[in-house]
Amino acid sequence: MAKKYGTTAFVRSKWPLMLRLKGTVILTIWWQVLLMGIYSAAVALINEYTAWEMNYSLSLVSVMGMVVSLLLVFRTNTAYDRYWEGRRLWSQMTLSIRNLTRAIWVCVAETETRDLLEKKSAINLLVAFAFSTKHYLREEYGYNYDDMADLLNNIPKYSIPTSTEPMDWRTDVPAALDGLHQQQPNLASFLSDRSRHSMSGSGRARRAAKSQALAFDFLTPTNIPVELSYYIGSYIKACSTKQMVDPGTLTVMNNALVSMIDCLTGFERILRTPIPLAYSIHLHHATWIYLLALPFQLVSSLKYLMIPAVMLASFTLLGILGIGYEIENPFNDDYNDLPLDDFCKVIQAEVNTMVANRAPVPADWIFSDNNYPLSGSHLSAKQLLDLSLEEVHQLMEQDGNKPVAVNYSRPVQGNIQGQELPAVTIEIPAEAGAPGPSTNPLNEKQLK
Repeated sequence: MAKKYGTTAFVRSKWPLMLRLKGTVILTIWWQVLLMGIYSAAVALINEYTAWEMNYSLSLVSVMGMVVSLLLVFRTNTAYDRYWEGRRLWSQMTLSIRNLTRAIWVCVAETETRDLLEKKSAINLLVAFAFSTKHYLREEYGYNYDDMADLLNNIPKYSIPTSTEPMDWRTDVPAALDGLHQQQPNLASFLSDRSRHSMSGSGRARRAAKSQALAFDFLTPTNIPVELSYYIGSYIKACSTKQMVDPGTLTVMNNALVSMIDCLTGFERILRTPIPLAYSIHLHHATWIYLLALPFQLVSSLKYLMIPAVMLASFTLLGILGIGYEIENPFNDDYNDLPLDDFCKVIQAEVNTMVANRAPVPADWIFSDNNYPLSGSHLSAKQLLDLSLEEVHQLMEQDGNKPVAVNYSRPVQGNIQGQELPAVTIEIPAEAGAPGPSTNPLNEKQLK
């Protein structure tokens, strides 16, 4: 099965994991490993053909190696925590969408065609919420993506960006957002005074204004999931006003919507809060200092074998750095990121399957000819309706006092050599005082 649509699901292959390239960071770090090999070869040649004797002790390797290892472990754990938190939040959002879909489709009353169309349209917005969240986390701002365009045709657009890149106060900023920048006279005056007294040049003033006065979230062109939450909330409010749903279900629906927005905010926390820059820079500095010093420590003892040894160490350490960097933001479409495309398709398939049929009516499946509620009786639920309440209770008592046959064999295809195992019967004695089959005044044969 080939990789499609950015999925990171386990892909079957005839090659063992040790020989695979897909899903690894080798294609990202190979040039750095090669660079360290060339650098190590130069150190070996200098040691061989010059008077520079590199008889350094291995103390630096031991000390720096331990420090770099601790930093890399912390870096990897931090990146994976973000990856796992993103997966946990998506599962929570999926749970909320499922609960809200079930509440709308089953619990909201429908008495006319209008009610059914409202229910289906609201459920379509739940599917659109998942797809729009995926695009929003990938910083793909727009309404016209193929997987959700048909679900949003009837929704008014609050803002329509002309690019999928994050806004940076460009010339194509929508009027609604550009007006916000103009509605801050105090801030503009403060920045203007600061630029006149302590800065030279308008470009430097603009950079200071942008870095000190504005947050990155403020520059988001449009947040479609939040927009959809207003329309979903309006439908829930309409159901309450028309008394189409009971108060308990109404509370469940509101809580599910709140949970969806809570998950969206958690996604934004992961996306907009990267690993602190100073920590990342220091980790790279420490790793490269260790790798650059390693050839001088090993050349006297390993000679030319030092070159593959340094390349192997570079592959290991730089690979860990690359993995941490790749999974730090789990919402992209890289090989090791969360398969958001597949997650959204699963939600869409589940919802479409659910609403493809009418909401289940208990009488349709309980009193069916194929429903035999008493395991020891040959009477269906429809046939049991002809009996009195007392007779049904007596049958249930008789059914509960019969020995239970437990068959531990699996279907024929799953058994060893296609042979069924003998069934094991466990005798369950009747409780003290409970009437056994012989003392029951009602015989099942008389009811047939």
